[in-house]
Amino acid sequence: MRAAGLIAGGSLDNAIVCDDENWLNPPLRFADEPCRHKLLDLWGDLSLVGPLPPMHVVAHKASHILHVELARAVAAKLTFL
Repeated sequence: MRAAGLIAGGSLDNAIVCDDENWLNPPLRFADEPCRHKLLDLWGDLSLVGPLPPMHVVAHKASHILHVELARAVAAKLTFL
């Protein structure tokens, strides 16, 4: 990924890395650490909108790109309230 210009700040010290079958930097701190990581990514991206209305969010195969798209859509609706 580095060769493609991605993960410039990423390392085995600050990321959870896996191949097709195994974790490359075990042990994980929690059994559900990958889920926690994805949830915090989503929460952090949405928090950039500011105070959010009560809402239910379901994320499937989410990514920062999709999080930002959702954040923009929510922000656009909030400006009309």
